[in-house]
Amino acid sequence: MDKVKIEKMSVCDIEPVLYLEKTHNIKILNENVLNEDLKQNNTYYVVAKLDNTIVGYLGISYVLDTADIISIVIDKNYTKKGIASLLLNHIFKFCKTNNIVKIFLEVRQSNIAAQNLYLKHGFNKISERKKYYDNIEDAYIYEKQL
Repeated sequence: MDKVKIEKMSVCDIEPVLYLEKTHNIKILNENVLNEDLKQNNTYYVVAKLDNTIVGYLGISYVLDTADIISIVIDKNYTKKGIASLLLNHIFKFCKTNNIVKIFLEVRQSNIAAQNLYLKHGFNKISERKKYYDNIEDAYIYEKQL
């Protein structure tokens, strides 16, 4: 994946990012949220582009020395190719540059692939939220110290 470029998300990237979520049948963000978040000083979104096509994105919010991963989505045609790792490593560098020392995230209990990715990158499961998703599925809370 040498040709994949990680770039800060721009307003022009909103539509393809939302389409990417739609192809995964998820709705984490919407146009209004992204437009507002891109203007804020406490959020940071990046996209992974291959030949100018968005194949993934990652967003964080942060306050002082702590960040939360809002969302990470990879195009289904490009999973298990290292794109999520590229995005995470970019975010780790951003966090270190901005004196962020802890990153948190939540993940569905059933999303084993994501859990394995986070463990591979030094996250540790620290808690659970019972019936967090749709009052049915538990959420696992992970933390990484930088």
